[in-house]
Amino acid sequence: MRSQLRPVLAAVLALVLPGLGHLTLRRWGRALLWHLTIVGGGVALFALYDVEPVNPFADPAAVSAAIPTDVALPVALLFALSALDAFLVGRADIAERERADAAAEAMRRRAASADGDDAPGGDQIPPSAAISGKDGETLEVTCPNCGQETDADLDFCHWCTEPLPWAEADDR
Repeated sequence: MRSQLRPVLAAVLALVLPGLGHLTLRRWGRALLWHLTIVGGGVALFALYDVEPVNPFADPAAVSAAIPTDVALPVALLFALSALDAFLVGRADIAERERADAAAEAMRRRAASADGDDAPGGDQIPPSAAISGKDGETLEVTCPNCGQETDADLDFCHWCTEPLPWAEADDR
């Protein structure tokens, strides 16, 4: 449940400060890109439309009247796009993590059935896995149907086109 709220938190934080939502998702490059885009775009629009600086502490109502719609609307649109991107990136991270968990569980079940007495003949190759590096990198598994090494991000074996066991878990 906690991981399901992470994309929403990232979107809200992206609305508060440009790039902050992406920082919570540990996407450093995206955070910097969004921050520079929004701040740079705002500065460019303020310079283009010759908006005079207003002291927001002296008169808060004067701030909204001093900023023209031609400046406020594009900046607000950039903030909204940044929040949407943070939300979608957070959802993609959750889906990737769930897919890796399902793949690991399917491999564990397959290995347990291959080690047991009820395993069919010895012609099947037991599944193998290799995680190289940090989280989010490719998980490679052996197809239980043909025995070829395939990418766990796919829902099917690209050699024999049979559905992989964790693809059925995603459909439920």
